[in-house]
Amino acid sequence: MTLQRQILWLLNISFLVVVLVVFSVQFNTSRDSIDRQMETDVQNASTALGLTLTAFLDKQDRGAVDTVLQAVFDAGFYSEIRLDWYAKGEVIAKKQEPRAVDVPNWFMNLPLFEAVSQEQVVTSGWLQVANLTVVGNPAVAYQALWRTGVQLLATLSLVYFILLLTVWRGLRLVMKPLHAIVVQARRITKRQFGNPISEPRTRELKTVVMAINEMTDRVKLMFEGQDEQIGRLRLATQTDPVSGLSNRTHLLSHISAWLSEPGTGGLMLMDIKWLDALRLQQGYKARDDLIKALAERFKSLCVKGSRCVFARISHTEFAALCASADERQMHEWLEQVHQELVAFSVQQGQGGGDFALAVVPRGEHLSASSILSSADGALHQAWQNHPHLFMAKAKGSEAPSQENWRDAVNEAIEHQKFGVMRQEVMALEGGKKLQLEWFATLSLAGRQYSAGAFLAFVDQFNLGQAMDLAIFNNLLSRGLFHNNLLNVVNLTLASVRDPDPLLASLDSYTHDFPLAFEISEEIALADPAAVKAFVEQLRIRGLGLGVDHVGRHIESLRYLHDLAPDHIKLDQSLACYGENEEVGREVIRALAKIGQSLKIQVIATRVEKGEQLAILQELGVHGYQGYLMPPTAVS
Repeated sequence: MTLQRQILWLLNISFLVVVLVVFSVQFNTSRDSIDRQMETDVQNASTALGLTLTAFLDKQDRGAVDTVLQAVFDAGFYSEIRLDWYAKGEVIAKKQEPRAVDVPNWFMNLPLFEAVSQEQVVTSGWLQVANLTVVGNPAVAYQALWRTGVQLLATLSLVYFILLLTVWRGLRLVMKPLHAIVVQARRITKRQFGNPISEPRTRELKTVVMAINEMTDRVKLMFEGQDEQIGRLRLATQTDPVSGLSNRTHLLSHISAWLSEPGTGGLMLMDIKWLDALRLQQGYKARDDLIKALAERFKSLCVKGSRCVFARISHTEFAALCASADERQMHEWLEQVHQELVAFSVQQGQGGGDFALAVVPRGEHLSASSILSSADGALHQAWQNHPHLFMAKAKGSEAPSQENWRDAVNEAIEHQKFGVMRQEVMALEGGKKLQLEWFATLSLAGRQYSAGAFLAFVDQFNLGQAMDLAIFNNLLSRGLFHNNLLNVVNLTLASVRDPDPLLASLDSYTHDFPLAFEISEEIALADPAAVKAFVEQLRIRGLGLGVDHVGRHIESLRYLHDLAPDHIKLDQSLACYGENEEVGREVIRALAKIGQSLKIQVIATRVEKGEQLAILQELGVHGYQGYLMPPTAVS
């Protein structure tokens, strides 16, 4: 129970006791007053009646006597009037049962009043002529006391509720700083730091608020320091210190993750010889400044809709990974990068030819070393050509073209031809299942491709929303979702920006299965406002949110604080589970600590060996996913 409620209950009981005491005292005072008034009325009535009857008794006028008695009795204030007439030897009695109007029977049965009676002898001179007895009607007293009690109770109750309401409003104002402290504390647990709490006038609360504000500032600095530490670790493990691009190690991890699933795309190598000549002429600083400027230009040179990773792998060599593109797109990409390098070289006064570029399509390459070796050979071939460009031919079967992908995706959307696979996410402690992640696959040219292979083409042709809706309706209509495990479904940016069709489809089904939607880190960074609005819609429906590929981009993790997802999945490029990858493992450890502080489940990906589980558990990760528990096709 809150402090405010405890105080309210205490005051409520206190007010109630006071009201009951006041009511009891006032009730008893009224009862005594009514009792005395009734005694006085009976005495006065008896005296007045005796004097009035004397003349009629002397004349022995029985009719007049009866009329007088009846007139007094009809007033209703007396339950009995009795006259013993000695001269006639007759008794005249008027009697009625005590009755009260609008008074409950249980109140009439309370022993509050006794019948008041007055007896006197009526005389004529020295002669006693009659005996008169007048008995008061207690019902009149009960009725008067009941009305007084009801009015008194209504008045005290009104005062009681007015006081209680006043105290409640006053407490809300007084307790407002405490509520602000509670809100601030909850924000701190989510690593969200708003403005300082306004200091109240109450001295004790002012001290508490000042302490909370100071603590908030310190915790904020601590968390910012942690974020900076993660940033430094990521820079140390993933970036080249001069260019700010990915380093060789980070590129290799991206290539390995890219090759782990079927897909398209290719790898480009660039050898810019004039950078060494510039170093000899003008020194390291001049060369490094040009490398930084060149890196900024590289960031805008990517195939539309594809994910690209640019890296500096030696003093003069650069590499670029294009995760999804067909052969024609890679030819255009090669020409675009070549033109940009020519313009940059001429701009720097270095001519336009002392560099070479080569692109190797993905083809049948299965390892990073294999495709890098092919790219190195292609680069040597490029130096033999003029201009120094070379586009290697894909080994094995020809990769699908952009048009092939478009037609295949459209047909799959229209005819529900997407394949379905699911993969379990396991807990590191206890080995229980945490999630079931559902994947879409697409068959093209006799080969089955996972969603990662064709997502870039889906984005290019604005088919993301239609694809998401088709896959989700397929899962719903076939009843594939598990009732006892969290079902996770991935979404594209188009569905996040306009989630109404997807949510309407979900709302039209009667379901009781746990469900969470998962977006990539790239989506979370691309449109934060749309993602935040989407998350609000999910929370209204009791649905969860996950973020995939966390750590792929060398940027701030602020979006984790703003979105507060239920789980995050580390990017495959962070699969640093080997003995000689201590720095990379520290990045995972730091991300796991952030997850713990924000109450977010942290799930490692690309887990392929059982011995990696002990390392992940030591790093503080909650669960894992990978080919140790491979995806299974759903027929």
